Amino acid sequence: MASAERTRDHETIRRWAEERGGIPTIVKGTEGLLRIDFVRGPESGGREASLEEVDWERWCEIFDDNGLAFLFSPEPDNKFFKLVRASGTEKRGAPARADERQRGRGKPTRKPDKPEIVVVTKEDDGWHVEIHEDGHDQRYASKAEAVHHARELARQHQPAELIIEKVSGEEEDHIHYGSPQEHASK
Repeated sequence: MASAERTRDHETIRRWAEERGGIPTIVKGTEGLLRIDFVRGPESGGREASLEEVDWERWCEIFDDNGLAFLFSPEPDNKFFKLVRASGTEKRGAPARADERQRGRGKPTRKPDKPEIVVVTKEDDGWHVEIHEDGHDQRYASKAEAVHHARELARQHQPAELIIEKVSGEEEDHIHYGSPQEHASK
């Protein structure tokens, strides 16, 4: 890939995804861990079972609420993208959520009854550990290193859910840390 671009513009993201056969999705069983499922085109394997389709309005709302930026390849047939934490400059134009304005801070606070979501995924440049709420994303050379770090993060952020994905993107393991009442019913 020669270069990557960044944007927070919803229309640019939607158009980029749809031109490549992508639909807006979240990881099933999470409060909004964002993904794009490429369901159309010659290399598509169809719908990914671990993903739930949402409308673009909901996807963009979660995107904004988490202060993310969209890093992507502008090349026509390249489906590379990554959701990353938006820089302070990128966030300046975005309106703050009501609960952030009241606290006078830019980072949303997780509700105590909602678990933190920690995800381990395989990408082209290695294994990644992501924390949903704070935009944390760290790369590891091996799956073992990534899972070890993810388990530590999940323990530190209890209540938390650790989702480990197979290379194909399917869910391999889903582990709960802490004991919020909503986990007891799952």
